[in-house]
Amino acid sequence: MAGPTLPLDVSHLRTTLNHLNLGVYITDRDRRILLWNRKAQEITGWRASEVVGKSCRDNILNHVDRNGQPLCTTKMCPLYRAMELDKESREPILVFARKADGTRVAVSVTVAPLRDEKGIVVGGIETFRDESAQVRDLEFARTVQQRLTPESLPQEGVIRLAVRHYPHDLVSGDFYDVRPVGAGRYGVLVADVRGHGVSAGLYTMMLKSLEEQMHSRASEPARFMAAINAELSRYVVDESFATAFYAVVDPTRGSLRYTNAGHPAPMHFHRADGTVTEMDTHGLPLGILGDGGYAEGAAQLAPGDLLLCYTDGIVEVNDRAGKMLGTPWLAAALQRYAQRADEAMLDHIYRDALSACGDVILPDDVLLLCIARPAET
Repeated sequence: MAGPTLPLDVSHLRTTLNHLNLGVYITDRDRRILLWNRKAQEITGWRASEVVGKSCRDNILNHVDRNGQPLCTTKMCPLYRAMELDKESREPILVFARKADGTRVAVSVTVAPLRDEKGIVVGGIETFRDESAQVRDLEFARTVQQRLTPESLPQEGVIRLAVRHYPHDLVSGDFYDVRPVGAGRYGVLVADVRGHGVSAGLYTMMLKSLEEQMHSRASEPARFMAAINAELSRYVVDESFATAFYAVVDPTRGSLRYTNAGHPAPMHFHRADGTVTEMDTHGLPLGILGDGGYAEGAAQLAPGDLLLCYTDGIVEVNDRAGKMLGTPWLAAALQRYAQRADEAMLDHIYRDALSACGDVILPDDVLLLCIARPAET
């Protein structure tokens, strides 16, 4: 069987790439490595003689995401998606590559399809940069932030909760919490700080602190939100702010009272007729006006109903035609998967968004939280 060939004029290509301060490799459509530059060897420890002709997933790079989930052996592989979708990445993607000694190194990768003279995709190119120094501090901040959220969600009475968090960076501007508020009820908070990354992450830590300070008011949604807003307004810098949804859930009755501070309205799936309605109350985002008031609403979950709370990163992205997905798209996705009402449902919704957008990763943080009353209860 003939070995792999590079569908390019390579007379000066290898020399040029060896002078770049970026790791670079080129593959064919099957992701067999055709060219591996000097910096790629320096970052990973793999020599060109060890990797050329092999697939990047053949126990070589074996990229995993920040949560340790495999990428190279799935359709979520950035290089695979670039070739399949004939689309280059819009910005670097953080992954963790396997080095020759078996350890992992954090790298930011950019990917693009490689086309022949007829414009047909014949391979792909990936460039990567060692981000170990930057990631070390971010990993610590991420660990601190993860400890702000519950280790597990209560599954009491007739109510079941599920959550999925898909940060854009290691540190996220999305935040959620679930905690007891007395009389057998618990409060559910979903918030989205403007932007993402470290600066947004700092505000989520502040929100957590304020939530604890205002715990005595946590059983009254509108009063609780107003108190957090008044305090947060003292610390907001420039135009930074957060949106938030807060509900007090009664797991015995399957009911809740809620309020909203400029956050996307959660969607209520009604099992009886398969419709989706939005639970909207009006209120300004947190941190804009210290004396802002908040309205309060109520909802009852019938058997088989569920509520989907989400941050705007899942809807404020464009599909391949350049049209924003929007809430109608999300409502339709919810109807498709509502029978599951668990983490798998949330994963399906996120993957559908990726598929619709043709992106390797969505450009903003995404948080999905489900409050469900299973049909059998």
